[in-house]
Amino acid sequence: MSSLKNQDTLTILTYLSRKNLKEQELLQILGEENQASKLVIEQLLKEEIIQLNNEGAYFITGKGLKSARHLFEKPPHLRGKMKSKSTKRRGFIQLAILQLLKEEPRHGYQVMKLLEERSDGFYLPSAGTIYPALQDLHDKELISVDEQADKKVYSLNSNGLEFLSEMIHDGDDIFWEQWRLRLMWKQSKEAVLVREEMEKYHLEFLYAMRSIMHDPSLAGEVVSIIKNGREQLINWSEQQERKRDK
Repeated sequence: MSSLKNQDTLTILTYLSRKNLKEQELLQILGEENQASKLVIEQLLKEEIIQLNNEGAYFITGKGLKSARHLFEKPPHLRGKMKSKSTKRRGFIQLAILQLLKEEPRHGYQVMKLLEERSDGFYLPSAGTIYPALQDLHDKELISVDEQADKKVYSLNSNGLEFLSEMIHDGDDIFWEQWRLRLMWKQSKEAVLVREEMEKYHLEFLYAMRSIMHDPSLAGEVVSIIKNGREQLINWSEQQERKRDK
């Protein structure tokens, strides 16, 4: 996309993160009704960054929220080169793989099946995820590989064992229970709602930062808004703690 189309995209996605809008409303926000703006909207629809609801209004998708954040955060020469999987997710899966290999050496298929089993079916690993993760762990010198017949057998080495002892302080049973609960939470509808609102909040914050960059004197107002929201969340957390203590 050109810089103009990127700007139109950011404007459209920011406003759709606030409320659903029809095409005429979007075109008015962009400042002019022209073919170029309509083409941007059509492209966003095609890429499923925005969608139409039953009332004919556009709304932003989860993919759109991530795209907007990337456009805000990444320099122009890096846009479009985002990795498909986050570092956090890779680390989450790799930690579980190391736990399995601590028990005994295993080949890749065994790792896949055991991860599914330990998650009670909430995680369905694929070869496209597990084998790159195993290779990454090997590159980091946390596991060793033994070529046996037509398959590779992976085992935890001393570096991997030391790494696990630094990262995990609970027993194995507790680790797998927490791992399973985290997977359950990540797939719940409540988690989806929380993530969506956080994405929208982050997008609004990035949008506000553009105003502050042009007028730094506005920073105090934004800080006050953020502090008020943070204090409300602190009060809510303290209330929950008091309820648990009763």
